[in-house]
Amino acid sequence: TALKDMVTFEKAGGGTPANTAVGLAKLGVPVLFIGKVGDDSFGHFLADSLQKNGVDVSGMQYDKEVPTTIGFESTLGEPELLIYGAPGPHIRLTQNEIEESRFQKGIPLFLFGSMTLTNNPGRNTTFYAADLARKQGIPISFDPNLRLALWPDEKEAKNTVREALFKANIVKLSYDEYKLLAGNGDTEKIVDFREEYSIDLLFVTRKNGCFYSSQSCSGFVGGREVDAVDTTGAGDGFCAGFLYKLLSCKATDSLSLGNLDDRQLREIAVFANASGALTTLKRGVIPALPTLREIETVINNT
Repeated sequence: TALKDMVTFEKAGGGTPANTAVGLAKLGVPVLFIGKVGDDSFGHFLADSLQKNGVDVSGMQYDKEVPTTIGFESTLGEPELLIYGAPGPHIRLTQNEIEESRFQKGIPLFLFGSMTLTNNPGRNTTFYAADLARKQGIPISFDPNLRLALWPDEKEAKNTVREALFKANIVKLSYDEYKLLAGNGDTEKIVDFREEYSIDLLFVTRKNGCFYSSQSCSGFVGGREVDAVDTTGAGDGFCAGFLYKLLSCKATDSLSLGNLDDRQLREIAVFANASGALTTLKRGVIPALPTLREIETVINNT
C-alpha cells in the first residue's frame, strides 16, 4: 500500500467541518466552530490553526482524558488513510457542552459532518445541535465525508447518515457516498434521491465535475483539470465554495434555494469546482484552501 512507502509526514490540521470552516473564513465569511479536541499539543495546534485562519474557536472544548485523534494520509499513489485514537474526543462532546444561545434566529447556516456521528455521545449531541438550528429556522448543510473504517459497521453508518440527510436542506455527497446511500450509482436518479430525503439542494461530486439538483432544476457542470499535488480536501474546498456563493446571494433557506435558476446554480457549481481544484495544488488541506482572489482569477482566466 502507499502508506507503508511514506518516509516522512507533515503535520496539518484537518476534519471536514473544520476544513470547510477555514475555507469559508478565507473567503471572508464569519464562522464559529463547535467541537472537541484533546487537551494536548495536537488539540491546541488544531484550535490555533482555525483561529489563525479567522475561525472563532470559542465553542471549542478540550478533553483532559482522551488524546486528539491523529490521521496519517499518504500522498503517494491512491490516497490511504490510517487513523489512530478513534473514537477520539470529537465524539465525546456532550449536549451540556452546547450553548443554546449560539443558535439564534438570523444565523444563515449550520454545517455538520459525519465524524461526530460514529459513536455516542457525539451522535446524539450532533443531532441535538442540528435540531436546535432547525427550531430557530437556521438552514442546515450536511457533508458526510463518510469514512466507513471509523464506524462499527456499514449498516449502522448508512442508517445514521440517512437520518442525518433528513435533517439537512443542503447536502454535498461524493459519487461514492451517493452510490452507497442510494444503493446504486445511477445518476439519472439523483433527483429521486433528493426528493426522497426532502433535500432542497444536492450536489454530487465526481472527479470530472459535479451534479446539482434543486426543486427547480438539475444538471451537470464539468470540472477543471489541474496538476494535483494532494487530492485530500478537494471536497472540502468544493463545499466551502458553493456555501460561500449561497451565502453571498442569501440563498440558504428552502424558499430562496428553490428560486435559484439553472444559470445561477451552474455559476455556483463552476465556482465550487474551481475552489475544489485549487485545494489540490498544495499539500495538506487548511494551508491549501484558496482565497476569493485565487478562485476568481482561475475562473476569469478560463
